[in-house]
Amino acid sequence: MWLNANDKELQVFLDSAAVYWEKNLPRPAGDAVVLVEAFHQDIRVTLRNLACANAIRRLRPARLVVLTGVEQQWQRTLWSGFDVEVVRKVATAFGADEVIDVWDRVRGSETPARDDDFLVANTDATYCRLAKVPRLPEGYRDRPDYRLRHAYATRLFDIYQQMVAPGTVEALVTSHVDYDQWGLAVEAARRAGVPIIHTQQTGCLKAYGLFPAADTGTGTFREELTRQIGEVFETQVWPRRAELRASAELVAWRAKVNLGRPSWWRGGVTASVDLNNPAERARLRSHVVGRLGFDTERPIVTVFNHAVSDALGTNRELFPSLADWFADTAAYAAEHPEAQWLFLDHPSQALYDSTGFFDSVAATHRKARHLAFRPSATLSKNALWSLTDLGVTVRGSVSNELPAYGIPVIQAGWSEWSACGLSTVVDDRETYFKTLDQSITAIRDGADLVTEEQVRRARLWLWLYRSGSDVVTPLVPQWEVWPADVLLKTMRATFRHIEADADPLFSAVERMWTRQEPMLTRTDFRA
Repeated sequence: MWLNANDKELQVFLDSAAVYWEKNLPRPAGDAVVLVEAFHQDIRVTLRNLACANAIRRLRPARLVVLTGVEQQWQRTLWSGFDVEVVRKVATAFGADEVIDVWDRVRGSETPARDDDFLVANTDATYCRLAKVPRLPEGYRDRPDYRLRHAYATRLFDIYQQMVAPGTVEALVTSHVDYDQWGLAVEAARRAGVPIIHTQQTGCLKAYGLFPAADTGTGTFREELTRQIGEVFETQVWPRRAELRASAELVAWRAKVNLGRPSWWRGGVTASVDLNNPAERARLRSHVVGRLGFDTERPIVTVFNHAVSDALGTNRELFPSLADWFADTAAYAAEHPEAQWLFLDHPSQALYDSTGFFDSVAATHRKARHLAFRPSATLSKNALWSLTDLGVTVRGSVSNELPAYGIPVIQAGWSEWSACGLSTVVDDRETYFKTLDQSITAIRDGADLVTEEQVRRARLWLWLYRSGSDVVTPLVPQWEVWPADVLLKTMRATFRHIEADADPLFSAVERMWTRQEPMLTRTDFRA
């Protein structure tokens, strides 16, 4: 685990946590189990999982079983300092009855790979992520590293299915729902009718839930979640838009100046926006357009590339891969000089691509003067927002951010907010390119592609994401409480000096659990 903390501080934290949870959890009387994964090396991720799991255990007394371990390729690609023994200590302090090294069991199995469609799709996505490639390489099925990945997926899935088979698992709590070590556990839980709580790596405590009664089984976990989040937004948030307007406007302003940003968004002065009126935007636009060699009179479409190997195929998408979407959009743009096209790479692409994919697409179109390719970090948000007339993405966060400030966005796939009416979400590739055509024509004709309602909806989404569904509890310090020694001292103070009565963690989880709602909420939306 990534926990560069003072040894003494860590031990005091562990002792304090152990006493707190021993006194605040009921003892399980039967065979009930809550499963929690601890595969991520950042302690802040694991702490969120454990806190949610213990809140469930207060409602449903159960043994706590923690799943952990590290596999060589995961360690080589992502985990620089994963320590199973530290995980074991932290889990035990939070009341774990058993800590299982899942990867140790996988390595000890000799089960051969199975060509189950789901296992193959999961293997493909995991392989791309760990190899940091945008697409599967030619002849990949015969590669030893792919065959090993496929066998690992088969063994993992068997292990997870055996764990949930007895019917005693009350819940699975997980920080991720993709790739082999997380995604296969999620699929096993869904097939066994086990509720899944999906914690988020941002804010104080954010979590989504998928309960068996609400799971249609017709799509991936993320597809199910998108539909259910849209329903909550439509029935419980949008009808209260008048009373929430002041709060939504404040959150929109804080988002504009980069306060309260999600943990994965870039920080610093280049990530804030201080354009106050159309005149300021026009002046900056003229300058930035000149830098790019563009014409101020023609529309500018900004295409936001994704982390190209990230969670492939885990929500509804129109193209076979994120790379296919990006390359095909660039090819389309090259044939459409009636607009100018700015292609931006993902700011963390180095963590997801080892092939130079973005540069290769840029090189293919280097003679097209109406196309420009730039790393995201080379343009400030001030510059980006001043020149963008239309944003294009598959599932990126710009599809909820840009509409909040009057900039239209087309999505070639689903994100968690895609059913909330913020952006234009298209259903197939033919419609995607047709919508691009129509949007460019409309902009050239002076039409406004964003309605006032979309702006209001986008700002309400910002409020929901950053406030309404972010539970503030001293048991889970805000994500920015860091480095590790500061985090541990903060939590130690909670365990030693704050009573558990009416803690928001427990009331929010109880509300979500008993009503089987798809998200934690700071307050009771139905009140």
